[in-house]
Amino acid sequence: MLLFAVCYGLGCCSFLILIGLMLLRHRPQGIGLGMLAVCSLTALWALVAALQPWTPPGISHVLDNVRNAAWLAFLALVLVSASRSDGTRASPVYTIAVPLIGLTAIANDLRFAGGALNPTDYAASQVFFHIVIAVCGLLLVENLFRNTLAARRWHIFPLCISVGGLFVYELFVFSGAIITRAVDPVLLAGRGVALALIVPPLVVTMARNQSWNIDIHVSRRVVFHTATLTAGGIFLIAAAGIAGFVGKLPGDLGALFRVVFFGGSVLALAMLLSISSLRSRLWRTLAENFFSTRYDYRAEWIQCISTLSSSVDRDPLQARVIRALADVVDGTGGVLWLRETDGNYRIVTSLNMNIGAAAAEPEDGAFVRAFDDGRTVQVFDAARRLMPLPDWVRDCPEVWLAVPLVMSEEILGFVVLAAPRAPLSLNWESFDLLSTIGQQGASWLAEEIAARALADSRLLIEYSTRFSFVAHDVKNVSSQLGIMIANMKRFGDQPEFRADMIKTMEASVQRLDGLLGKLKMEGPEAPRDAVDLGTLIPEIVRGLNCKSVRFEKGGRAAACDTLSEQNLQSVLTHVVTNAIEASQPDQPVIVKLSDNGRSAIVTVEDQGCGMDPAFIRDQLFKPLRTTKSGGHGIGAFQARELVRAAGGALEVTSAPQQGTCVRIALPLKQSATSG
Repeated sequence: MLLFAVCYGLGCCSFLILIGLMLLRHRPQGIGLGMLAVCSLTALWALVAALQPWTPPGISHVLDNVRNAAWLAFLALVLVSASRSDGTRASPVYTIAVPLIGLTAIANDLRFAGGALNPTDYAASQVFFHIVIAVCGLLLVENLFRNTLAARRWHIFPLCISVGGLFVYELFVFSGAIITRAVDPVLLAGRGVALALIVPPLVVTMARNQSWNIDIHVSRRVVFHTATLTAGGIFLIAAAGIAGFVGKLPGDLGALFRVVFFGGSVLALAMLLSISSLRSRLWRTLAENFFSTRYDYRAEWIQCISTLSSSVDRDPLQARVIRALADVVDGTGGVLWLRETDGNYRIVTSLNMNIGAAAAEPEDGAFVRAFDDGRTVQVFDAARRLMPLPDWVRDCPEVWLAVPLVMSEEILGFVVLAAPRAPLSLNWESFDLLSTIGQQGASWLAEEIAARALADSRLLIEYSTRFSFVAHDVKNVSSQLGIMIANMKRFGDQPEFRADMIKTMEASVQRLDGLLGKLKMEGPEAPRDAVDLGTLIPEIVRGLNCKSVRFEKGGRAAACDTLSEQNLQSVLTHVVTNAIEASQPDQPVIVKLSDNGRSAIVTVEDQGCGMDPAFIRDQLFKPLRTTKSGGHGIGAFQARELVRAAGGALEVTSAPQQGTCVRIALPLKQSATSG
């Protein structure tokens, strides 16, 4: 008995000091007043427990559960107060279940108050209620901590540690009593020491909460997990009680039955919690009865954006749109229909649902008109199925909802959803949320469709550009052959000219084959070999068969690996041909090759009519602009684009009646620049 007097006396003194600090600080109000009441009841119980040698133990037992019920009520008060400030409805668990558990435990203690002869005399039902209260207390502490915003947890962390520790020790003391069939007096007396140990954290709690303004966000997910844990805890407590009765069978058979029954109960609980339809039903029950709105719109919106933007599962966007809508109503799958160019809606993808792929819905059909311009979500319940419906709806009993995808007041498509895992009654919140997420999904789909159309347009533009370049190169080949035919009349009897003519014709045929190959849509270009400019440029000049064109080389050998032979021939043929056409027959055209250490420099100079600087700046490199009667207006643009694509630059300087100089800079091969 001395042990009880010392331990509980220490706990009583500690809480009296705590009460004094609370009264000296300021007059408690609100939650602070509730804290004062709980501490006062705890100190009273500790005082009576310390005087058990001189007072009936039954009084201490009753006061024990009075202070336990007070702690439960205090935690529930904090959570209810937070719910009201957050504008949500308080859960019946806090306002009904918690007080009911506490009052039942107190009433049970009153039944046995007169029969207790010493502090360790507890009936089985009293032990059971102590365990239930401890479990409830831990759940409330967990709920308080997890529902508090991360930025505010610093304020309530000491409270959770102290009260949570108190209930953990309570559970430890009385759960051991189930095994040993008796309450350990040393552990029972240790509760007084536990009281003294939790006082410092409570003091810190008061210091951190001058007004007890604890900012708490009631999370539906946490409430769901708490309700699941509560139900699971009650189930296991009941299973443990039944296992205890089964264990009273004589011999080792009773112990075996107890272990088998309890283990089977744990396995059965795990199986129940793994059933999706059961969890879905529990989630909806909590949302409909414990909150003022069915959905947590912030969480739903975050989930929607996360699903639409997620690429973890590598599903296409169409499948992610189906999943985003199905998650709202806990659906198992769906089918996405999009409008095609002919005005009909057809299936583009499906998710865990099968409808005939050939199904189509006309834009002006009864099914699409039932969406009421995108304002209505269609529900295919038993009554709706009695009305005229498309064949694919009648043949597929899984069809449950049809959600329109509205973009700019037009129905881009719609999603047909399968029935949920568990029966669900829809209300205006469900329809509004489905419509809103449908609009978001439609905007994402429209953006993807536009991006694909843009990519296709770019391919067509690229092909058109390549075709125009090829057409211009064909014109250059034609011009080259025309020059050769003109010269044939003058030099056709010379063997050297005829030999050059044959080479030119062979080169022209090869070039035409290469130009036709450019029109093919092929993969990435393979790495090309370096082009020896000192060898290739003279060959291009000779191939023009024009006596007025002269090649001059200065500097060291130059090689370029960013421009192919064919593209270099296209550029030089255009530039030199233009220089020839702008010059008189007796005026020379000079092609020079040099380098500046970083780039190979090719210049083409003529003494022809020249060009105005304004024309060079504003017109020369514009596609489809030409001053020639037979020109296409693409040559200069093509030459500059090919040089730029190779990492080089093309510059033109000219003046009227002063000739023109075209300067082409091409990057040298690395090995050439390093030598």
